[in-house]
Amino acid sequence: MTLRALSPLRHRDFRLLWFGQLVSVFGNSLYGVALPFQLLALGASPLQLGTVVSLSVLANVGFLLIGGALADRLPRRLLLLASDLAGALTVGLVAILSATGLLRIEHMYGAAVVLGAANALLDPAYTALVPDIVPPEALPAGSAARRVGRSIARITGPIAGGLLVSFASPAAAFGLDALTFVLSVATLLMLRVPNRSPATRQSLVREVGGGLRYVWSVSWLWPTTLYFMLVNIAYAGQYTVTMPLLVRDRLAGDASLYGVITAAMGVGGIIAALVLGGLRVHRPGRLLFSLELTSSVLFVLVGLLPIAPVVVLLVALNNACLAGSTIVWEALLQRHVPGAFIGRVASIDTFGNALINPLGPLVAATLVGLVGPASTLVISGTYATVLAAIGFMVAPVRHIADDRHDAIP
Repeated sequence: MTLRALSPLRHRDFRLLWFGQLVSVFGNSLYGVALPFQLLALGASPLQLGTVVSLSVLANVGFLLIGGALADRLPRRLLLLASDLAGALTVGLVAILSATGLLRIEHMYGAAVVLGAANALLDPAYTALVPDIVPPEALPAGSAARRVGRSIARITGPIAGGLLVSFASPAAAFGLDALTFVLSVATLLMLRVPNRSPATRQSLVREVGGGLRYVWSVSWLWPTTLYFMLVNIAYAGQYTVTMPLLVRDRLAGDASLYGVITAAMGVGGIIAALVLGGLRVHRPGRLLFSLELTSSVLFVLVGLLPIAPVVVLLVALNNACLAGSTIVWEALLQRHVPGAFIGRVASIDTFGNALINPLGPLVAATLVGLVGPASTLVISGTYATVLAAIGFMVAPVRHIADDRHDAIP
């Protein structure tokens, strides 16, 4: 295992960006734990719980393509600042209303919409900003370093959120989340981002259309984007619907075991980032589909071997492979997509995954009702294996060669 994945942290501006986003993701994890308990304390029904989540997803999907176009039109740091400021104000207001007993379910609906839209600005702007502040040879390791930070936050955040909610209140978790947004804003204000030539000004609709046309014109780009959209059906919903039922019905476990399995996902992400951050690869597309194929086979094994320690290990390895393929893909985009299009391409890629996300839990729930949780994992993993095998054999991205191959890709 190597620490090459953390080498971009030697660059001052990337270090600031990385730390600010690590803190922000940590805060998001606090909010994610506090949200359902706050809603339940307000007397929310299961339908109202689901409505809050759905509103956030719909707002995110609705603004993603616009966020990508803005990332190619406006200063990317400005979009990150706008996203974090919106988050700080929204979550801060929720914390105050919760602490004073004035919070209502309708307020949480509004917060879900604002936070979903703000996140739609953040993701494409972040992906597009990294090539502006680190040299080309450090881009792959930059993607790996981002994965390390997010994984650390997603392991520690839920634990801290659970403690705050249990021993203090949801308002305390919301308040700390608001402070993490403020800290992220402070790091962004310290960035020294070089000036770049803005994209030709057109209407946002034309710019979104230009991004879609660009994706369609690149022979390796649109098939891989389509693959990720289709394979996401296999994974979306499995850890929120199928896995809790597997823990309860087959592993005879409770929330603590489910928490360990969830933490294993973050551990897998860290492993992938540390390993791939220093791996030298000449054909990154082949590595991408090798990781996808391995992850899908591991997913099948989770269903075939429902034994608690085995499940924890397989989940960690599965997510190491999935995180690894994401690292390779992000680095491919950052190296091979022109700067004038990268924001829109990143948003289109995320849009494809987000668009299919609502179907995943419905498919998972249907299958669990028909065949049980273990068999659902086997069926979903088999579907993903078939798609990954096809991609491994025929996807055009396999032929992209990176002769520099300093690190992945």
